[in-house]
Amino acid sequence: MSGERRTDGLVNGAWPVASLRKVREARSGYRSSRTTGHLPLIISCVFFLAALTCVRHCRAENPVFDLLISGGVPVGADEVVRLPPPTLADGLSAAGQRRAVESIAGENHTWADLTRKSVVAPFVLRISKDEPQQERRGRRLDVWFITYGDLRTLDNEDFLRRQFRSATSETDPDNGSSSKTLTSSDLKRRGLMPPGGPQDPEYAAIEFTVLDRVRLQVTTQSTKSTTAESNLAASILDRRFMNDPEFPNQWRPITRDDAGRRHLGPPQPFSGFGGYAKATRLIDPPGALFVEYHAAFAEPQGWFGGTNLLRSKVPILAQLIVRQIRRGLAK
Repeated sequence: MSGERRTDGLVNGAWPVASLRKVREARSGYRSSRTTGHLPLIISCVFFLAALTCVRHCRAENPVFDLLISGGVPVGADEVVRLPPPTLADGLSAAGQRRAVESIAGENHTWADLTRKSVVAPFVLRISKDEPQQERRGRRLDVWFITYGDLRTLDNEDFLRRQFRSATSETDPDNGSSSKTLTSSDLKRRGLMPPGGPQDPEYAAIEFTVLDRVRLQVTTQSTKSTTAESNLAASILDRRFMNDPEFPNQWRPITRDDAGRRHLGPPQPFSGFGGYAKATRLIDPPGALFVEYHAAFAEPQGWFGGTNLLRSKVPILAQLIVRQIRRGLAK
């Protein structure tokens, strides 16, 4: 794998808001009439699983993924988090795949450990380090694991929807979650062009709770692509919905009174999320799939008052989601 692999990945810069349109035009000949003006694991995975349940088209090209890799993920007015390229590229030999996988395992896990056909086999998790500058809000998450099953299952809407519902029930069993595909009518009322073909991103409005402390709403653009060797899905928050009356990008603090009743505080804008997942069929062992997930997101100071609440929860939550996916594929 080429490129520098960093766990902080933070750089300054402005998001090229027209980049997605340009990528689409260059790749597919499609021209839009408009310009595109965690929490670690649990939040980013919920974002991602929810968005995927709403993406029905697959294509060879993936403009959202291209935008994530070329421009990064904007998480503030002048803050961008860079994502790495996939660890496993298509077209590698069995030996090349093994070298790439072992490069992220380091000295902690052997090839035999990682490829063990078990729900409790190890996985690799990296989270961005705490930033010394208090104004920094961006975080990055990278997850890698090997599972066994049919690659086509990871492209199945019903399977992904079950993963989303299960993941969100762990964080907020009482208040639930929702994921809605925006219709052509929804988009036209906002002056946006509906997807006209498989090269166009689809839009999803997602709402869920983070650790019983924050109620989060976001609207994303998502695309999926497939080859004979892999599936890749990418999603990014669409900032044009920041103040939308129906599908806003916002968060609200959750408080409880002395009687334990839940109350939502005033809405605050939520500025950034983007990520992608790639599942690649391994040549050896037979039936093995290498899954990697890379995401970046904003963590507002007001969520947890600057504490490491999320960081302390990550290992358990990561284990829960990885095992959940492994069990689902084994059925």
